[in-house]
Amino acid sequence: MKDDDHVGIICKRFCSFYKEGKEDLCCGTYQFLKKNLTLVELSSMVELSKALERPDEYTFEADDYIKKLVCDKCDFVLDGCDFREDGSLPPCGGYIIIEKLLT
Repeated sequence: MKDDDHVGIICKRFCSFYKEGKEDLCCGTYQFLKKNLTLVELSSMVELSKALERPDEYTFEADDYIKKLVCDKCDFVLDGCDFREDGSLPPCGGYIIIEKLLT
């Protein structure tokens, strides 16, 4: 189950797939960030990174690593991740944050 603080930072702010009322659905990147960063660390990192303000362009420099670290374990990849299927849609909000942390 998602909590409001993490949803506000990860999902509402960065995820084009986020839908109000679907807080019981958690992607792998949401779970990874919640498990590995405190709310203060996550908030600070997002506030310090101006590149996250307009995630119109993605470098995908760390894509292989993110796929192995997070995406391969994500339920949405198994059930049909719109980003991973054909790349026509942007990645989830957590992916955007993880990419910026790694690059």
